[in-house]
Amino acid sequence: MRATHTMRMIRAEASGTEEWACPICGRRMLLQWPPHYSKQILDPGDESATHIGSSTDLPGEEPAPGTPPCDTPRRWLRETGVDPAAPV
Repeated sequence: MRATHTMRMIRAEASGTEEWACPICGRRMLLQWPPHYSKQILDPGDESATHIGSSTDLPGEEPAPGTPPCDTPRRWLRETGVDPAAPV
């Protein structure tokens, strides 16, 4: 069974680029939201682990200013290989 690590958004730039990081293995990536989707891996961390993402648009949480509509972050995370999940 593969280990599961939860990534967190650690910063967002004015350009809309977000940096996500895994506190367990150090995986780091930059994500760019619509209209110009992109993903850049800065540090692969533990590539054998399954990485899930924690989004700011989950129930009971206020979205960050400029965050895309509710379904978009989750769908984008799935499409880029980071499965969204509720915060731990």
